[in-house]
Amino acid sequence: MTEVIEEEDFQIPVNIITGFLGSGKTTLLNKWVNTEEFKDTLVLINEFGDVGLDHELVQAVDDTVVLLGSGCICCSLQGELIDSLTTNFIRAKKGIIPNFKRVLIETTGLADPSGVISTLAGDEFVMTYYRYDGTVTVLDGQFVREQLKNQYEAVKQIALADIILISKTDLIDSDEIDAITEVASKINPSARIYPMLKGNITPKIIEEIGPYKNSDRQNPDKVAAWLNIKDKTVASPFKPASVSNTIGVAKPRIIAHSNIESFCVSVSDPLDPLVLLSAISLVQEQYGDSILRIKGIVNIKDQEKPVVIHGVQGNLYPLTELDSWPDDDHDSKLVFIVRATVLEQIKYIFEQALKNPDESAIKYYQEVINNAEQINQ
Repeated sequence: MTEVIEEEDFQIPVNIITGFLGSGKTTLLNKWVNTEEFKDTLVLINEFGDVGLDHELVQAVDDTVVLLGSGCICCSLQGELIDSLTTNFIRAKKGIIPNFKRVLIETTGLADPSGVISTLAGDEFVMTYYRYDGTVTVLDGQFVREQLKNQYEAVKQIALADIILISKTDLIDSDEIDAITEVASKINPSARIYPMLKGNITPKIIEEIGPYKNSDRQNPDKVAAWLNIKDKTVASPFKPASVSNTIGVAKPRIIAHSNIESFCVSVSDPLDPLVLLSAISLVQEQYGDSILRIKGIVNIKDQEKPVVIHGVQGNLYPLTELDSWPDDDHDSKLVFIVRATVLEQIKYIFEQALKNPDESAIKYYQEVINNAEQINQ
């Protein structure tokens, strides 16, 4: 299918580590940069002073770049993100600094990670040599309850996560951990959630974030883990659409409502790719800021292999074709994470767009594909 873009293995994966003020993300980062898995990593942080780097492990290159004993390159994110990624890539190629195989970006506690994700998708150079590889969100086990009540940024950090880590588990009881897990699952049903103590969790969990690399397309189990739709009855197959916003998760017992809801769409019939793209585009154009996440695996008409869809806050990433389906269920499944106040509108517009596609939008996407094919010839 022509609109599926093949991603190259040479692209450097970029992961975001986010979490509210004092959640423990810096503690996690300090643990990870000294592991074998994150050797040869470019680490972008807000300020060097925020990270307690051992001076014996640091060798200054210039005012903005230091080398860590682990082999990581560490930079302060006081300048523009694009400039930092571009400059360090060129420096590495020239041999000024060591080559790096991954990028970790630590956001500020009040940061909206969607801004960083959008930035990564908005520059041609960055999109050529880097690929966004997912977000890790650290939740403060002691204070996340109040943060979710009062800070919308904390909610978005959960909604945009691929992995959620609950910190300070030694200071809360098991019921509180269960309650935090419960509400985080309701906000983001496809995220993997783990308890964590003082940053001690294996960096191998990053491997669960995907599927974006060519090698991941051959791993159906990883695709299933990435989708992480726990209950296969989340939505009945439909012609062409039906939705459910329960996701098989119980009502949170402790933490207040977050004004974010998720719903899953399951489609039994193969989808026309242009109809699907036009439907997604329509809801993104009208409710872009209210659609935090679109994530799914779809069955495209006249195509045997499944296609992965991944959209964040109005940005739809290139569609990726997988080698095989995770299991015998070949229904298309898309998870939407949206503002609760407009859930029904988004649901209705998306459903109607699948049933009655906009011919002008179909024509537009066909022209885009035709133009891309001509450029590549």
